[in-house]
Amino acid sequence: MADKNTSKEELDKFLQNVDDIQSIIKGMASGDAKAQQKACKAADEKLGKIRRTPVDNTGVNKTVINQRAFDELARGQKQGPQAAGEMGQEAFMDFIEKDAAERAARKKEQKDEATALKEEGNKAFKAGDFQTAVDFYTQGLEKLKDFKELWTNRAQAYIKLGQYDEALSDCDWAMRCDDKYVKAYIHKGRALVAKKEYDKALETYQEALKVDSKQEKTVNAYIRDLKTAKAVEEEEEKAKERIESGDQEAEGVVELLKRIRQPNKPVIFYTGGLKLLTMFLKDCTEDKHTAQTLFRTCRGFELISDVAVISRCMNAPASLTKEEVDMCESLLKLYREANKSNVVNQKHAISVPRMPEILTNLLHTSQDEDLSDACVAIINELSQNAEGRTTIVNNFDTTRLMQGLLKFMNIGSSRSAANAVGTLNNMAIDKKFLMQFRDSFEESVLPAFENIMKRCAEISLTVVPSCVSMVSNMAVDPVLRRIMSARAQLWEACLQAMDVCLSDQTKYDEVLEPLTGLMVNLTLKPSAVPQEPVIALATISKTHGLLDSPNPTIVQRTAGILSHVLPLSDESIKVCQDSAPSGLFRLLKDPDLQTVKYAMKALAACTKCSDTARKTVIQQDTKIETLRSLLKVEDETLQANSSLCIGHLLNDKALCQSLYGTDMVMELLKHVADHKNSVVQQNCAIALATLAQEDRRHVERLRELHGLGILHDCMKHFN
Repeated sequence: MADKNTSKEELDKFLQNVDDIQSIIKGMASGDAKAQQKACKAADEKLGKIRRTPVDNTGVNKTVINQRAFDELARGQKQGPQAAGEMGQEAFMDFIEKDAAERAARKKEQKDEATALKEEGNKAFKAGDFQTAVDFYTQGLEKLKDFKELWTNRAQAYIKLGQYDEALSDCDWAMRCDDKYVKAYIHKGRALVAKKEYDKALETYQEALKVDSKQEKTVNAYIRDLKTAKAVEEEEEKAKERIESGDQEAEGVVELLKRIRQPNKPVIFYTGGLKLLTMFLKDCTEDKHTAQTLFRTCRGFELISDVAVISRCMNAPASLTKEEVDMCESLLKLYREANKSNVVNQKHAISVPRMPEILTNLLHTSQDEDLSDACVAIINELSQNAEGRTTIVNNFDTTRLMQGLLKFMNIGSSRSAANAVGTLNNMAIDKKFLMQFRDSFEESVLPAFENIMKRCAEISLTVVPSCVSMVSNMAVDPVLRRIMSARAQLWEACLQAMDVCLSDQTKYDEVLEPLTGLMVNLTLKPSAVPQEPVIALATISKTHGLLDSPNPTIVQRTAGILSHVLPLSDESIKVCQDSAPSGLFRLLKDPDLQTVKYAMKALAACTKCSDTARKTVIQQDTKIETLRSLLKVEDETLQANSSLCIGHLLNDKALCQSLYGTDMVMELLKHVADHKNSVVQQNCAIALATLAQEDRRHVERLRELHGLGILHDCMKHFN
């Protein structure tokens, strides 16, 4: 075992010794004669100290200069004054370099051995075997004392074991190795919180912020935990005082819990007790948190494991009598009341052995709608705050949980459906939750969602929009988005749902909004399926008419879909060329910049290969003043697409002739000469060259502006 009583002074002395030797080596290697002389003097002083100092056997893993090297150097100095001055320095350098190499090799070997032991400790820690983790970390520290990560890793294991003083000592050692090591401050703060030394813990966290202000988000999260722990202690003290003061309600709760724990009573006996407790919690409106704390500290949540009848029924929900179902439902309603707006109770409830598994099994096997509804309500309450979502991610089998919740969405009119979809919407914003689905998402989630899309006309309109929003939120994860985008069955289901929505846009407006949002997300990055001619054509043919929707959100998202699909599919442009260009051009004047950017990109794609689209735009804007004005907007993407579209339109000779006498040449030339974005430069250069070719009068204007050389150089560069 590493000696935990080794003093701070000893470690500081060891680290200072290493710094001194490194400084000597650096000085001797310097090309500066004065620096070398100073280093030689320092080396002689160090040599004298080493000769006089006995070997220290404190257990600290010290690294010292090779004594034999100094002995040989001393023998060389005795050969004569001349040799001692000249040869002594060279010999010293040789021996120092040799010793440095030997020390570096030993250090590397020790670091490798200590790292291997650290990895073994980490495995044990992840497996929950914290004592074994401590043993491995200790062995690592015996190999290398100044390995700061080993100190903080062992501190974390000690915290798990409830050995907080040992954890504090390890954090102090880590700080001696590196006083800027933020993890040491954080885990020291955690140990102090566990010891209920909240003021000292807060000071430690504040020191961590001074050390590294970039860790503000992480440290502030621990400060919030500290405040929560302090508040919990205060609430528990209040609950204790109520009992000790003879408060009748508090004593009633304690007595009631004792009675419920009596064995071998009829089911109806337990049901009545659970309902009385629920009523008590509901009636405590003024001091509800204290009442909830009283329930927790009196082991109310442990009823599910302490009472044999309750435990049996909750673990086998598929084969219960009506009375047993009523008892289980009463228990869940009691837990829900105890958890309302109380994060501490929520976390404690889920920490009860097998509670996550029991709730998940209820979702899958219960045949009673009321019991299922009570179960979903508890999980929904848990998902409404960040701490609760973290609790779900860390304790539940999230794949089975999601499958169970999706089942309720297919029920349609079920009271559980709204809570189920609400829960999934809440969870879909948790990145860790999404990452857990990456391997099973296509098999466990998408088929259920596709079934909902195909049956959207049969399912409650209060459920479908939230369900679509949930999947759209999940598409934020890049891996899940690629899986969804590449799945033909999902596209077919979405297009089938789109047909239902288009049959009655007023009725299905609330579905169309998230559905178009999902399709925007799925088409965001090019993938195989959206580029398939059949799917691309179907997508454009079904959606482009929504540009005329009175709902601005649907209009924007439709423009987004067109902007993502049209540049990749010439056939799709033919489908919408008669009506879409007019709607897209109208959106170029929309006050929302994102809508304008979507419309401009889609219009640039249309005008590239459709003469009909080009004529439509020119008819609506004979001097293309709208497009020219977009060149002046400080957005490079918008400038790139507007200049691209202008280049397409300038293939019309009549338009080029009508632009003679305007500032068109100057506007384009300015971007060719000065713009920092090469795409904008290239698009403007092509547009300017096309303009000059279609009407030679513009060449003269270019000459007047000394632009021919600029245009020639630019085109040569891009070629």
